[in-house]
Amino acid sequence: MIVSAFLSACEIDSAMLADSWVVVVDVLRATSTIVTALYNGAARIHPAASSVEARKLAGRVKDIPVLLGGEKNGFKIDGFDLGNSPLEYVPERVKGRAIIFKTTNGTETFLRVKSAGEILFGSFLNAKVIVEFLNSHRPNRIIFANSGQNGHFSLEDSVCSGYIISQLLDQNPENDGATACLALAKQFSGDTRNLLFEKSKHGRYLNNNGFAADLEYCSQKDRLNIIPVFDVERNGIVRLDPNKSF
Repeated sequence: MIVSAFLSACEIDSAMLADSWVVVVDVLRATSTIVTALYNGAARIHPAASSVEARKLAGRVKDIPVLLGGEKNGFKIDGFDLGNSPLEYVPERVKGRAIIFKTTNGTETFLRVKSAGEILFGSFLNAKVIVEFLNSHRPNRIIFANSGQNGHFSLEDSVCSGYIISQLLDQNPENDGATACLALAKQFSGDTRNLLFEKSKHGRYLNNNGFAADLEYCSQKDRLNIIPVFDVERNGIVRLDPNKSF
């Protein structure tokens, strides 16, 4: 498998995506929240480019109840039902609902890679099942799209990508980003709690603003056996159908 990694979303353009599978990673906290919401029964998640677009999308969903979820600068957007804390996305809130989702970095990354052949969403929480799935299906080319922070590198996303890449069979790093992710994972993935609380700039920001419980949760490796994927027909992120052919 030919593996590339890009250390922030702004490094990615559509020309790179032809014939590639993409794994979107935003540990703090978008992909961790997406994984959790779908695990807890959300029907689908519709990423939005802005809070204005999110409200418009919410008005167009007629088949099931809708929630608005997301954040700006780490905090829940005014008027939204949920923020970007995975701990808010409990079954009693999200089961059977569509979530219109807007975050600072994670949804922007998804919108950049939306034209890719297959799009998966990874975090420490579901790293093991992502590894198993990729090793089973052996796509020729995989791109790890690290969301980063406001267009810049973020340590936790690269460590998570490297943690996944390091377990891929016959992986062939194609660019320096993938090599860097592997090196960072080797150094930091053994203690993801310390990574998020002490080493990550955004982790320290969240901790200082009352989100320590989110850091504890997002630091857990291989906890949830679920793969979120983008479904073109439903124009949303859904739980992978095990019967789907690739």
